[in-house]
Amino acid sequence: MNEGTETENADEFSAFREWVLEGEWSNVIEAYRNGRECHKIRINKSRGTALHVAVNDGKVGLVMKLVEEILNHEGREVARDDSALRSTDERGDTPLHLAASRGFIDMCKCIIGKNGERRDLIRVRNKKGDSPLLRAVLAYHKKTFVYLRNVSKDIYDDVLLSNYEGDTILHHAIWREFLGKQVFNSMLHMFKALYL
Repeated sequence: MNEGTETENADEFSAFREWVLEGEWSNVIEAYRNGRECHKIRINKSRGTALHVAVNDGKVGLVMKLVEEILNHEGREVARDDSALRSTDERGDTPLHLAASRGFIDMCKCIIGKNGERRDLIRVRNKKGDSPLLRAVLAYHKKTFVYLRNVSKDIYDDVLLSNYEGDTILHHAIWREFLGKQVFNSMLHMFKALYL
């Protein structure tokens, strides 16, 4: 890449960041549509990508459009290791982590896919070792937890159950008095499948 191209890209990326921060979403969607290089641009040190910002701001329709454009470039089946859907913010949270921690089930469904085709994203850990499933518990979002658990019911491993400190979903659920009958039964089934 020559120097002139690098300068042009820097200016283009700077404009893209401004669009996101100023809420000029039609420009952001167009940039997502025109090429995948914008899909992973960090907006600033803490906010992650444009998709992170849209999730955090609770913009369901916008998240659906951005995910659609990502999938148009990357394919729909499985989120590759280099997928924009695996991009992280400063805490290591993916867009799915944020959606789960905010209780945005429709966004979780959009990111994971109608038929769970990208459910492997539920296994991604942030810097603390939290999965999106654990983030839903930490933020008291029972319905989101149950949805994520149902989508990942055939995935049994420690990634879903505990973080790097060894705290499990069950620990956090008990500490937060999170356990309803449906949640308890789901957690019990997870632990039985893994440890018995």
